[in-house]
Amino acid sequence: MDVTTLREPKMADKVASVLRRMIIRGEIDEGTMLPPESELMERFGVSRPTLREAYRVLESESLIQVERGVRGGARVHRPRRQTLARYAGLILEYEGVTLKDIYDARITIETPMVIALATKRDPKVISELEAIVERESRLDAGADAVHQLTDFHAAIARLSGNKTLQMINEMLHHIIETGNQSLQPTVGDRAERAVRRSAKTHRMLLDHIKAGEAELAGELWSRHLRKAEEYLFTGVELSTPVALLG
Repeated sequence: MDVTTLREPKMADKVASVLRRMIIRGEIDEGTMLPPESELMERFGVSRPTLREAYRVLESESLIQVERGVRGGARVHRPRRQTLARYAGLILEYEGVTLKDIYDARITIETPMVIALATKRDPKVISELEAIVERESRLDAGADAVHQLTDFHAAIARLSGNKTLQMINEMLHHIIETGNQSLQPTVGDRAERAVRRSAKTHRMLLDHIKAGEAELAGELWSRHLRKAEEYLFTGVELSTPVALLG
């Protein structure tokens, strides 16, 4: 069997890997500063350029932020889902995926979620959705209304109980929220009607969940998402996620 010689990973990659693992596992608290460069150089047995290259890797992953100045250093950040959405947007742009494709994916993911919520009828879930729906009942049209209405979608994913689906849906939610704010009108009669219609549908869905009407909940939510998609894209040239994420 022919074996190709494997390149030894660069020392900077090894340093970044160790620090990354410590950050992900919570061994270094968010917001704290990493030890001084001189200390880390001695601990890892590397040069300053090597350590700073490792910093650049971690900074590109949004796990640290390098602050300049006398009291500067590398401050630790927890992994952020917005970073995942940004990189996913770049890949989707490269693949030529449209924003409509993202909305269609949300329908596929969210509909089973609401069916599951209606099946379980968890009092804590119902209570949290009640609070969101109550806030929505006082909304007027505007950019803030768009943001708060998408909070209901985020809550469905968060309350679903499946961490993997939650993360995927939140990634899509971040892209979709940006799309809503960029493409959806926020003033005028059409915007006001859309806000009232969405808030009313959210209340209806909550009623289905409370009653344990899983099939009706799924049908309502799928229909609502389709109508929201049609509303958003009427007369609009479809954009790609990366164009919206900047």
